[in-house]
Amino acid sequence: MNDSCLAAPPSARDETVTLDQLAACIDDAAQAVDRLVDAVLAQDSAGHAAQQAQAELQREVAQLRHRTEEIATALATDRACRDFAHASRLHPKSPIVVYASTFYLGDNVKYAWLDHRQRAATDGVEVWFLPQTPDQERQIAAAGFPVLPAHASHWSDSHIRVALSAAVVVTSDHFLHPNPYAPALLAGARHVQLWHGVSIKEIGLGNLGHGGNLGPQLARVLATCGPFACLTGTSASAESEWRRWFRFERYACVGYPRNDVLYREPTDDDLLNVDLAAYECARRAREAGRRVLLYAPTFRDARPGVWLQDAGLDRLADSAASRGDVLIVNVHPVEQPLMPMLLEKFPRVLFVAPGSDVYPLLPFTSALVTDYSSMMFDYLHLGKPVVLYRPDDEAYRTQSRTLMDAKIEGCEPGPLVFDPQSLDAVLARRDLGQDTQHAQARGTLLERLFDHRDGRSAERLWSLLLDEVRHACSH
Repeated sequence: MNDSCLAAPPSARDETVTLDQLAACIDDAAQAVDRLVDAVLAQDSAGHAAQQAQAELQREVAQLRHRTEEIATALATDRACRDFAHASRLHPKSPIVVYASTFYLGDNVKYAWLDHRQRAATDGVEVWFLPQTPDQERQIAAAGFPVLPAHASHWSDSHIRVALSAAVVVTSDHFLHPNPYAPALLAGARHVQLWHGVSIKEIGLGNLGHGGNLGPQLARVLATCGPFACLTGTSASAESEWRRWFRFERYACVGYPRNDVLYREPTDDDLLNVDLAAYECARRAREAGRRVLLYAPTFRDARPGVWLQDAGLDRLADSAASRGDVLIVNVHPVEQPLMPMLLEKFPRVLFVAPGSDVYPLLPFTSALVTDYSSMMFDYLHLGKPVVLYRPDDEAYRTQSRTLMDAKIEGCEPGPLVFDPQSLDAVLARRDLGQDTQHAQARGTLLERLFDHRDGRSAERLWSLLLDEVRHACSH
């Protein structure tokens, strides 16, 4: 006797019937409209009104048919993804690790992949890169490294075989890929989530927004919060916090590979997808004894990009130039589609190129100006001044994210200001508003949030991935 109270999921045949019925229904509706039009025309074949009605109805029918095709394609894609995911879980695994990029080529995945592709051959592991965009694909392919296509239409049998056989997939964000088949084909791999920073705001399962967010996008984000085979972090004491946000089998405190570049002179590989103009500008300015100020705010869920127009960028850039300082602005990748508007509105501001990796530039800066970004914590590795600038603090807290300022309460890494005038005054000071308490706070936060401070995070991660590969291939 079956005691389950759950209904069985629809079979592929049932879904096919549903799609066929949907298409037939739309065809019947179209034919009915055509017959109606014919009837109208029969009553007044020469009437101008009838001709207009016919044209309007034909447009509506065409739109209806187009929308129906989109729905049918979406349903078929969803069914195919579920079938691919099932096949991936059945497929035997090989020692293959796939590194899935985010919407920009940088972050922990980039630096893990750069380090691991050099170690992989020695350990008998294949390393592949999964880009999100054709531009990322071109950059990886031009360097001569194995890369899966960004678009599904370019996947060959060998690419499908690689994904189905992969033992491990490595991500650093929600695995929401433009090619929906990619996550499905990798569903059977051991999933290692690196995430992309120590957070001061609610993320993952804790980020439910501020009302009105119930819908498909929120559902997709929450559904990609696990389960993971492993989630990596920077501090053993942070495990309980991560378990509140994500679901995973084990937690590994290995550090963030993106911070390794802060402990070495950037190599040619490190400079992959770096804005070399901004990089050279910062390097030359520092060599000339000038201060380089990096403004790197996080994104807003509400009023994206618009809030930046009120942040006083022109004033800050002009003031910096008058002092002989260099101000460089790095817009968060989520808001970078708005760069054309920002470039037009702020022609005197030096922006980091959208979609590029800013981390190799950090050692050549004098100070970081930020708000709620996890970069403030990574920057602690450099031991340099931090200024917290929150020009829309109330709006951010009420319309974007719930903050956890307790993480830095009483241990602020630098002065906190809320308007362009106050920020300008702080940046005009030789000490950038820093005092001994701020310096001590940065040291305290660094020790509290990062168990490893040695530039060897990617090395530790590789040992973990080898364990995961062995686990996957033995089952």
